[in-house]
Amino acid sequence: MTEQYIPEQQKTKVKHKRGKRKFSTKKEKVLYEVKSWTIIIIAVWIIRTMIFCNYIIPTGSMENTMMTGTFVVGNQFYYGAQTPHKIAIPFTQIGFMLPHVNLPGIKKPKTGDIVIFEYPQNRMLDYVKRCIGTPGSTLEIKDKQVYVNGILFEDPFQANISYEHILPKSFVDTRIWPPGNGNQDQYRPLYIPKKGDIINLDTAIPEYAYNILILDDQKVSYQFGNWYIDGERQRTYKVKQDFYFMMGDNRDNSADSRFWGMVPYKYIKGKPTVIQFLLWDKTWKKVLVISGMGILLFYAFFWDSIKAKKKNKKEKNASI
Repeated sequence: MTEQYIPEQQKTKVKHKRGKRKFSTKKEKVLYEVKSWTIIIIAVWIIRTMIFCNYIIPTGSMENTMMTGTFVVGNQFYYGAQTPHKIAIPFTQIGFMLPHVNLPGIKKPKTGDIVIFEYPQNRMLDYVKRCIGTPGSTLEIKDKQVYVNGILFEDPFQANISYEHILPKSFVDTRIWPPGNGNQDQYRPLYIPKKGDIINLDTAIPEYAYNILILDDQKVSYQFGNWYIDGERQRTYKVKQDFYFMMGDNRDNSADSRFWGMVPYKYIKGKPTVIQFLLWDKTWKKVLVISGMGILLFYAFFWDSIKAKKKNKKEKNASI
């Protein structure tokens, strides 16, 4: 009997099916699953912090451009990606910052852009506002109308701005930043500093100077009208980065730069590129995410044992 000839080309096409991974103990399986999920979570975290950022509009400050509950996906490469720098418990403000580097961006924010950025007073929070004042520009508000370098900034198409009630110039709102700069409808001219500007600390409004110095990560103190940086008396200061002035499209109901100050360039995260007008409550988001995580954990740790028990029961019944 002659041996059947099999061409060499066909031999190379024979594929061996890869068997399912087997574990000698339950502990080994659990460790393997934990390691696998840890790698996945780290990869997602890097993508989430460097490439894309998502945000759900929590308030009506951007109405009617973005309604409360709108889910926004931002492109972080547009204004310059950041290396992973924030670790926080999901849906909380509990976390801490890591040292990080800002990578070069395609462009910088310009007047009229909608921007996702870290809230200067709490970097664990992300805000979405419209960029109005850019580095080196002067911003002023007269009768609710915004002027940048003396030129009228046209109201955004879907902005929610009512001109029926306008606060008078004589009214000084104590909530306004910097103090004494008028009110939200009558905002006195404010210069937005750019990198390299020299600020005269002796003549600058203290709160204005403090905002710049603190966001530039300087160790400062202000005593009896004198500024001290790293313990040394200073009369001038060279700005280290660009600053921006942000405002909401719902101009009458927006907590923005008029109330808490400017935004430094390093706090800017991205530009919204995809907006899904699916309105959902943050509570439902928590339920969906937690339910999804529960299902994945159940599958990872219990599904195989359930299948094995069913198989053993089936074989036992078949042998009877």
